[in-house]
This record gives sequence, C-alpha cells and structure tokens, in this order.
Amino acid sequence: MATKERLIIETLFMIADKQQRDVPFHLNSIQATLDAALTGRDIIPKARQEGVSSYFLGRYLAKCLHERNTRAVVISHEREATQRLLNRVHYMIHNIRGPAPVVQHLSKSEITFPKTNSMFYIGTAGSRKFGRGDTITALHCSEIAYWADPDQLMSGLLQAVTESGEIALESTGNGYQDYYHKFCLRAQSGESRYRLHFFNWQDFQEYTVNLDKDEEEFVLQSLREDLEEPDLVKLYELTAGQIIWRRRKLEELGYDLSKFKKEYPMTLDECFQASGRSLFQIYKLVPEPLWIKDGANLWRLSFHPQPGRCYLLGADVGAGIGQDNSVIEIFDLETLEQVGEYASNRVDPVDFAYKIAELGLIYNTAFITVENNNHGIVTLNELQGHYPIGRLYARPLPVDEEVPSLLNLGFRTTMVTKPFALGKLRALLATQIILHSDSLASELSTFIETDTGRMEAEDGCRDDRVMAAAMAVVGVERAALMLSHEAPYTTPPERDPFCLDYIIKELADRGKDFPITSQVADENSIPIISL
Repeated sequence: MATKERLIIETLFMIADKQQRDVPFHLNSIQATLDAALTGRDIIPKARQEGVSSYFLGRYLAKCLHERNTRAVVISHEREATQRLLNRVHYMIHNIRGPAPVVQHLSKSEITFPKTNSMFYIGTAGSRKFGRGDTITALHCSEIAYWADPDQLMSGLLQAVTESGEIALESTGNGYQDYYHKFCLRAQSGESRYRLHFFNWQDFQEYTVNLDKDEEEFVLQSLREDLEEPDLVKLYELTAGQIIWRRRKLEELGYDLSKFKKEYPMTLDECFQASGRSLFQIYKLVPEPLWIKDGANLWRLSFHPQPGRCYLLGADVGAGIGQDNSVIEIFDLETLEQVGEYASNRVDPVDFAYKIAELGLIYNTAFITVENNNHGIVTLNELQGHYPIGRLYARPLPVDEEVPSLLNLGFRTTMVTKPFALGKLRALLATQIILHSDSLASELSTFIETDTGRMEAEDGCRDDRVMAAAMAVVGVERAALMLSHEAPYTTPPERDPFCLDYIIKELADRGKDFPITSQVADENSIPIISL
C-alpha cells in the first residue's frame, strides 16, 4: 500500500530526468522500496545516483503541504550540493501539477508554508547549529560520511528531533572506522534502533544496457576474468546488459575496481574501503534472500538444518556487559557454507552456554569448538553438563584420562595457536567457505596484522565474528571423523565394562603391574587428533 507521501509525490510533483526532460515524479525501484520500508529511524548506505536524496526532498515537501507544523530539515555535505538540493525543491514547487502552494518565505535555505504552519530548511553541515531549543519533525542527512565533523554536528541535530519525528541518514561509503561506518555496523548487528536499508547497484533497474539476443550471447561468452565478471555472473546472476553497464562505468573510472566497488557496491562491505592490510583479502560473500533474521540476535539460512547433515559450530565468548559480542558461527560441514550466526553483547557467559547447547542440538548435535580464553572457561564449565561431551572440541587427553577435563575442553588461543586457527580460516575462505553475513565480511576486512605482529581488528573495529568462525574451522577434521554417523546422539556414550581398555584400567587402579597396552579400540572411544 502506497504511503500518503508517495501518493502526493506521484500525483503532484514533476522532476527533471537524467536527459533533462520534465517528467512526472514516479518513484523508481529504489525509492519505492524505501518508501514502503521506512521506520522513522533509518540509515541508508547506497550506490551513487539511485535517487535517495530526491525521494526525501519530495517526501518532506509533501509533508509540508499536508501535515501541520512540519519542521523538515535536509543537511548536505557541501555548499554546492546544498544548492542543488534546494533547486530541486524550488523546481517541484514551481512545476506542481495543480494549484500552486502558498509560500510565504522562499530564501536560499528556508521555505515556509503559512497554510500548514510548516517549514522546510535545507543547509550545509556546520552552517547552522541546531540544539535543544530547535524542533525538527523530519531530518535527512545527505552524504553524512563526507561531513567534516559528524560526531559534533549530529549531537545537536539529533537532540532537536522530536521523539515522534523521523530521521534518515544516507550516504555512499567513505572508509572504515568513521562515524557513518560505525553507525551502519551498529544498525546491521541489531545494536541500534535504526533500520539498515542497503541498496546495491544491481537493485537499481536503470543500471543496465538494452541488448539484443545476439549481443547478450556474445557478452556472456566473452566474460573478462580480470574484471571479475565470471564470478559476478555466477554469484549474482548479472545479466549481459548489467555487465556492459558495469564495463562502461569501469572505463570512466580508469578500470579501478576498488573505486568502482566504493561508488557502486554490490555488498555492504564494498561500501567501505579498508586499509588494505587485512589478513583476509579473498573470501566469497554471497547475498542470499533466504538468509533471514530469526529473533533479535540470530541470522540463519532458512532451509537449514537439514536431516542427516553435519554442522560445525564455533563460539567466541564475551563478558555480556555491552562491549564485545558473544558470537556463534555455524557452517555446513560438507559444503562449508555459512548457515547461521548469533551475536549478542548482553548475554552473560553462563546463559551463552545454554544458547550454544540449544543451537548445537537444533543443528543435529553439531560439533562445537569454544575459545576457552577468559570468559570461555565459564561457558565451557556450564556447557559440559548440558551437551554431549564427545561433540565438544578438546585437546588431546593424557593417557590416564577417558573424558576431557574442563581445562582440556575448548580451543585456547595463544601466540602459537592463534596464527594456526586464523591461517586455517584464511585458507578455507579463499577456497571453500561461502559466507552470507555482511557483518562477518566487514570484520574480516578490518582484521589485520599490526606492526608489532599482533593479529587483531583495526582500532575501532571488532573481531568477535572472525574468532568464532576460526573456532568453527579448527574443528573441521575432528568433526569429519566424529559426525560421520547418520543418527546424531544426544547423551554422552557410556563405557563398556567388558571392553579391553576398561579391564586394563581396572587392573591398573588396583595397583597391579599390568603394562599391557590396548590392542583393540573401544568402539565408543573418541578419536583425538593433535595439532
């Protein structure tokens, strides 16, 4: 159902199209999708020239014409851009398809509408300070990633917006770790009340070239590997027309793939350019419509788990006090496709154990690897009483131990073992793993080796998802051995009192000198592979 603003825009307003023709303002595919999905607290990373700013200009003008006491504000990043935005609003007013609206004040930055007692202000970031004394009912911040000091400017702007008012932040990306990037990541991970609306260039129906069938066939048979075209066709099903459009844009950008991805991203991760020092330069992020949000903290691939399939689960444990996330990453063992991701910075280590056990059982009693550093010990202590011990990663056992102790459970990251785990993740990302989580991809892009040799996230970024994924792949070989049974079990296996190993241990416990080694493996014993 169309909103009131859309009905007004498409009934009354005109706009100049890209050929400079006067045409009725009908929302394009991006604008229509956005119009139907706005929540009042929205953030919109996007490709260039998709019409997002034009939509908000039309929306706020419509509000000024039909809602009393509207105080609409649009802030741009530079003076020239502000003037262009203001010119578009003047154009809509002067070319309205109906009675001309009554305008009392039409200046370089402000338009007032006396019949509705409404005001529309368009300005440049920093040119006017907004504070608690101001009242804003609709705020649109355009290209906020390019503002000189967004932290300072936004503090006043946001305080001026009424609780029932709407806020929309929109921009192309301008690098990692800035105000806009961090705002996007918080919205993406569910740590903010803002809803993230990402539009890649493929979503925009105008970004294509019309070709006949012969031309389409020729293009698809002559894909250029140096421009990553075969992968794009395979992963995103780009059409021949979209390939040609992309080639033309690349030509304008000097065939700089990095610049193209920044201006016309295909994934959210491509909106923001990392420092280039990431350990994970190659990975396959595949947008998947069936990658859905299930509750506040869980994302999952909707057609998993499947009966008879085996799964890997890796967990990184946080304190649960609103800082680092506690994360679970889940992969299909056979395909190494990401099938689930859980992240929360408010679950304490004990409760996190129950969440791990719950998801592990849902995913066919998955093989679980938990990082046992710091809070991980607390989680493992609770987890071992609620999950089959044989499905938990453990270090090789001493000869006289049959069941892993708490100190042996989980994977401890040290200066020696951390490079091993991350190296394994890096190799599998480059060759086998298929990702669906933008959040994990973002963390991979900012995970670096520092000048001092430390492997960690860049300043201001996170690595909880990276470490959870590394924990999952650490268990690949052991899981392949242990989870080969068709029917998953839900309780630890009991010892057979008649097996040879059991008899030998009984004799040894009685103080007998019985140095005979086992000749037959217990069918229920757990094979352990050392690093």
